[in-house]
Amino acid sequence: MTTYSSKPTEVAMPVSSVYERVSNPAAFQERLDALPEEVRAKLGAVRFTEDSIIITAAPMGDMVLKITERVADKRVAFTAESAPVPLIMSINLDAKTPESTEIVTAIDVEIPKLQEAADKFGDMVKNLARS
Repeated sequence: MTTYSSKPTEVAMPVSSVYERVSNPAAFQERLDALPEEVRAKLGAVRFTEDSIIITAAPMGDMVLKITERVADKRVAFTAESAPVPLIMSINLDAKTPESTEIVTAIDVEIPKLQEAADKFGDMVKNLARS
């Protein structure tokens, strides 16, 4: 799998408070429902439950990201249950001070055909360079 990580961001909240919020996606549904309709439209068709994030995307249908790992005050990981490729999204927390938390999100994805294409491209360039 290949990992793509966000830049670290800092939140002025204790790590336990941040963890409490991100480990229960259902709390985001309440916030989403409170947004004005035009803002919700920009976010697309997304729903939150106690242990999952559900994204509806045509023509694929629902992609369910289910919580598969919770490490208190450290990490929450979601695994895609119905994605076309293996995918894990994680939220990693680090207490920088008692009142400040660093957040780094990461996406681990396996795209087998992309690796195969890169290998073939490398072979082609090697063969062209020798010609």
